[in-house]
Amino acid sequence: MADDYAKRQAIKDAAYAREYEAWLATLTPEKRWRVAKLGLDAPLLPSVGNGFSDEDMADSPLSSEEPDIAAEVDRISAPEPERRPNPSTPDPDVIWEVIRRLIGELLVQRNAKLALECFALVSGVSFVGDSMSDIARRHRVTRAAVSKRCIELSEKLALPPARAMRALTARKAYARARNHHLWEHD
Repeated sequence: MADDYAKRQAIKDAAYAREYEAWLATLTPEKRWRVAKLGLDAPLLPSVGNGFSDEDMADSPLSSEEPDIAAEVDRISAPEPERRPNPSTPDPDVIWEVIRRLIGELLVQRNAKLALECFALVSGVSFVGDSMSDIARRHRVTRAAVSKRCIELSEKLALPPARAMRALTARKAYARARNHHLWEHD
C-alpha cells in the first residue's frame, strides 16, 4: 500500500513540477530574476522519498533575510511606542484551547488515524488531495462513515465545511430529499 502512495505522490510531484516550470516560463526576465533571488526558481519538492531532506532549511535562501541596519538603529534610538494589541495577531490562549480540543477529540477516537485524516481534510492542514472515498478505502470503512466523521469534527471544532465537503445547505437539501423519498415509500 505504501508503494501505491509513493507512485501517486510521484505522479502528483511530476505534474506539479511541470505546471511550475510552465508558470516560470510565462514570467518576464525581471520577474524571473526576482523569483530566482528568493530561491523559488525551481519547484519545491522533497528531495528524499519520505518527504524529509538531509539539507538544513536554515541554509536555504528561503530562510535568510538581509538585516536592515538603519531600522535597527532607529529602533534602538526611538522611544518605545505604546503597545496595543494587534487584532490580526492570534491570541495564544485561543490557539492552545483549539489544540487541547483537537488532541482530546483524537484521543477519544477508536481509530485516531482515521480521525486525523478526517481532520486534515476538514481543516486543509497537510491535506494531499485524497477524497473521502480514498480515505474510506484506506481505513476499510464506507465513504458515508468518513463524511459523518468529517462533519462531526467540523462542527465540534467550529470549522466551516472544507472544499472537499458538501456545503451545509446542500447537506440539508439532500437530507430533505431523502426523507421525502422515504415517506413516499412507507
